[in-house]
Amino acid sequence: MNLKELLNLQNKLDLLLNSDNLYLIVETLIMYMRKDTNSIIKYLKKGTYFIIGAISLVIGIVGLFLPLIPTTPLVLLSAWCFFRSSSRIYEWVISNEKFGPTIKNYQEGKGITKATKIKAIVMMWLTISLSIYFYIRNYYVITLLYAISTGVTIYLYKLPTLKH
Repeated sequence: MNLKELLNLQNKLDLLLNSDNLYLIVETLIMYMRKDTNSIIKYLKKGTYFIIGAISLVIGIVGLFLPLIPTTPLVLLSAWCFFRSSSRIYEWVISNEKFGPTIKNYQEGKGITKATKIKAIVMMWLTISLSIYFYIRNYYVITLLYAISTGVTIYLYKLPTLKH
C-alpha cells in the first residue's frame, strides 16, 4: 500500500469515525483487506506453480537418462507451470534444444512425433505396471491408476502426429 492509498484510507476512516457509522468502517476495512489478500493469493499461486514446475522439470531431465521416467509429460507440465509463474524460466525451457521443439509443437497444436507418443505410452504403462506389481495392493488405487493411464493413452493417441 503506497502513501497515497494510506492517506486516502485515513481520510475515509476519519470521515466514518466522525459520522459514527460502524458498518461503513468495517466495509472499508474489509475492502482493503481483500485487496491485500488477493495479492497474497496471487503470489502463493505463482510460488506453487513454480515449485511444481521445478520438480517436474528436474524429474523430466532425470528421465532423459533413466528410461522408466516419462520425460515428455513432465517437461510439458513444467512448461505449463512456468508459463503461469516465471516468464524467464518458461522462455529458457521452450528455447532448450532438447525439449523446446516438442513443447512448441504441442502448444501450437501441431502434435508430437510418433516416436515420442510410443515412448511416452510404453514408459507410462511400464512404470504403472511395475509400481502396481511391486508396491500397490489397494484395488481402488490400482483401478484409479489404470483408469488414469487409459485416459492419458487415449489423449496421446488422439493428439496430432507430427511428421518428422
